[in-house]
Amino acid sequence: MSSIVNGLFSARSGISSHGTAIAVIGDNISNASTIGYKNSVAQFADLVAGGQATGRIVGSGSTVNAIDSIFKQGTLEFTSRPLDLAVDGNGFFVVAKGEQRFYTRAGNFKVDTAGYIVTQDGLAVLGYPSDGTGALQPLNTNTISQSSVMTTQVSISGNLDASSATIDPATIPTVPTAASGSVATTPTFRDINDRAQFSTVVNVFDSLGGKHEVNIFYFHSNTSNTWQARAYVKSEDVNAGGTPAGYPRLIGSAANLTFGPDGKLTGPASITATLPWSGGADDTQSIAFNLSNFTQYSAGSNVLSITQDGQGVGSVSSLSIGGDGKISALLDNGQSAVIGTIGLANFANAEGLTRSGSNLLQQSNESGEPVVGQPKNGTFGAVTSGSLELSTVDIANEFVKLITLQRGFQANSRIITTINQLLNDIIQLA
Repeated sequence: MSSIVNGLFSARSGISSHGTAIAVIGDNISNASTIGYKNSVAQFADLVAGGQATGRIVGSGSTVNAIDSIFKQGTLEFTSRPLDLAVDGNGFFVVAKGEQRFYTRAGNFKVDTAGYIVTQDGLAVLGYPSDGTGALQPLNTNTISQSSVMTTQVSISGNLDASSATIDPATIPTVPTAASGSVATTPTFRDINDRAQFSTVVNVFDSLGGKHEVNIFYFHSNTSNTWQARAYVKSEDVNAGGTPAGYPRLIGSAANLTFGPDGKLTGPASITATLPWSGGADDTQSIAFNLSNFTQYSAGSNVLSITQDGQGVGSVSSLSIGGDGKISALLDNGQSAVIGTIGLANFANAEGLTRSGSNLLQQSNESGEPVVGQPKNGTFGAVTSGSLELSTVDIANEFVKLITLQRGFQANSRIITTINQLLNDIIQLA
C-alpha cells in the first residue's frame, strides 16, 4: 500500500518538474525576439526519500534543481543605428541605476535629454570618459574635454617638390610680426604667394574656441636641398598695431628644412609660434607646428595629413563608435573629439548571474566578482556599432523539447489516474 502511495508522490513531483520545464520553454519562446536574450534550460534531478536502511531504494520522483542560461554568442543583426551596440565575443555592457550596477548584452542604447547614453529604461551606460578618473562612469555626449579647446600642437606631413624653382631667401617679402608695429611697405598675401613654391592652410583655435586660419608658405632656397617655412595670420586676428585688416602678420618661421639625398629631412623641423590673439582670448598662446614628416622628392608638392589637438567649441552633430569602444563625436564646427570608451565586464561564471528583468543581469555569489575593462583588450570582445545581438532561442529546438516534456507531463498524470483506480479497487475489497 505504501509503495502505491509513494507512486502518487512521485507522479506529483514529476508533474511539477515537467510543468516547470515547460514554463522555461514558454519563457524562451516568448523571448525569441528579445535583444541579447540567452535561452535557459531546466536541469532535472531525481528525488530519493527513505528505503536506504533496507537497501531497497525507491525514488520519489524528479525535481528541477537548476535553470541555467546558456551564454553563447548570438547572431548579430545590422541596424545601421550608431547607438545600437553588440558585443562580438566575451563581455557585458555595464549599466547603473544610482549606485546599483547591472550587466546586459542588449546594446539598444539611446541619448537622454541631458546627453547621457542610457538604456531604453533610462539606466546610465558606464564607460571611461576621456576626461574621467579612470574608473567606470556615466558617458555624456555633451561633455567634451575643455582642456582640448585650444590648439597647442599641429602636425603636418607631405612632400615638397625637389624639382621646383628656387629663390634667394633674401627676396622673401618682409612682413611685420604679430607683436610688432607696421613696416615701411606691408606685403599682401598675394605678394608672399608669388614668391612661395607651396602653401598650406591650417585652422587653429584660440582659448575661447575661436577659429583662425594660419597660412604656412614654403620657399625653396637656392641652397641645395633647403627650404624655409613661414607661418602667417591675418592682422585682425592679432594685435594689429596699425597694419590694415586682411594683411599678413608673421607668427613664426622654421629654421632651414634641409633634406638629404634620400629625400628625407636630416633633422627636426618645426615652427613655434606665440600668438597675441585679439578679442579677449589668451594672448600668450603658443602653438608648435611639427613639419618633421615632410619629404623632398621630385613629385608635386602636396599635403598628406594635418592633425591638431584643438577642437574649438561646437555641438555634437553625430556619433560613431569603433570596435575598441571609443566614442567619437563629430562637432558642427567640423572637428571631431573622443568622448570616452564603452566599458565591459566579465565574470568567472557568467551562468551564475541572476536575471533581473528588462534584459538585465546582476552579480551573485555563483558568478564571482566582475572584471572590468575595455573592448578588444585581454579576453574582452569587440564592440560592433550599428548592430544588435539577437536572442539565442532556437524555436524549432524549443518545440521539439516541448513535445518531449508534454509527453512526460501526460505520463505522470496517467500514473496518478492509474493509482487512483487501484486505490478504488482496494476500497471495494472491504
